[in-house]
Amino acid sequence: MSDERYDVVVVGGGPGGSSAATFLCRGGLKVALFERDAFPRFHVGESLMPAAMLLLEQMGVRREIEARGFQIKYGAMFFDEEQGLERTFYFLPGQAWPNYSYEVPRAEFDTVLLEHARRSGAAVFQPASVESADFDHDGVTVRVSGAGMPPVVRARMLVDASGRSSFIATRLGERRRRPNLGKVSLFAHFRGADRLSGKDEGNIRIYVVRDGWFWWIPLANDLTSVGAVMHARTVRAWTGAADDLYASMIARCAPIAAGLAQAERVGAIHREANFAYVNTPVVGDRFVAVGDAITFVDPIFSGGVYIALRTGQLAAQAILRVFADGRFEARRFHAYQRQAERGVAPLFKFIHKYYEPVFFDLFMHPRRLFGMYEAVLNVLSGGSFIRFGVRTRLSLAVLFVIARISTWLSRRAGRPVESRLEW
Repeated sequence: MSDERYDVVVVGGGPGGSSAATFLCRGGLKVALFERDAFPRFHVGESLMPAAMLLLEQMGVRREIEARGFQIKYGAMFFDEEQGLERTFYFLPGQAWPNYSYEVPRAEFDTVLLEHARRSGAAVFQPASVESADFDHDGVTVRVSGAGMPPVVRARMLVDASGRSSFIATRLGERRRRPNLGKVSLFAHFRGADRLSGKDEGNIRIYVVRDGWFWWIPLANDLTSVGAVMHARTVRAWTGAADDLYASMIARCAPIAAGLAQAERVGAIHREANFAYVNTPVVGDRFVAVGDAITFVDPIFSGGVYIALRTGQLAAQAILRVFADGRFEARRFHAYQRQAERGVAPLFKFIHKYYEPVFFDLFMHPRRLFGMYEAVLNVLSGGSFIRFGVRTRLSLAVLFVIARISTWLSRRAGRPVESRLEW
């Protein structure tokens, strides 16, 4: 057996793994991080929630991120093509986080975070694949493959930050799909796409069409990420190639087609599918999961990176507590699991409601009553993981009651109320 011994092994070097490793090293622990890919590498999820800026500050990497020249964003724009509605939400000032964030090429962004974890003290190994993890009473034995990698590493704890590959769930548990959220996305980068000006230039744009929805993410250096997220029945009805389906979806949305009329595609068209699931277990004796290794939500509100950063931070705090008294059983991490589940729950709630025509109509006609507008922006900013007080919860409860009443009235009037989730 190798003499390589650590306090914690982190499986995965994305934002969740980098966050956990950084905070653990700051707490004085010896950390080994294994990432299977050589960075930089392409990854989906380029739009950051404003609350992510607070976490980057706490990690000590915000200044470096802001010096990179990424495209700044102050809000999100939503378009309903069927009804001709348009609404821009600007992030609120005066919160615990800034009223802006960034649109980031994940290859560069993730590399910055991983190198920061390395500078914070983590031993980073890449490309290195963790083949197995055998847990016992005293710790975990991790077997690794990769040129020049230590074949066997011993640690007292393991953090699963493996993303959608779900290292722990694949070996010890299961992945459960979120009902009716098994969408498919096709996306690519373009150069020369139309840009807005001034404060709106960096806003993420969401276009809702009958067959699904589009994201339009303006990146720096004249790059634009355009993704088509399709209902399952839209994909099932298509018999041709995926690239042709992507082109067909663009043609069905007039603003997207017009915005790309003079643009040139850069690189391949990428595909992601079934991106809404919950993994089990989240915690166990001597392990915890973070980020996409716990769950993945529909990307319409851009929560992926933020959830990874925040759960990485919370997991590190829980691990540091157990190292203080040397007790590593699963129940010591149940508080962390509850924190993670409570933080993600409002996003799942909003995503489900978002696909309901009546709620979407309310969403597109926000009212500054009972704090509902501010509560919606709290969720869209990532505040459910940081500051989600009683007033915000009550305001959202009022909004959901209004939505239920409006749905009942619409049904009685014969107007459509069927959720697009069922499509």
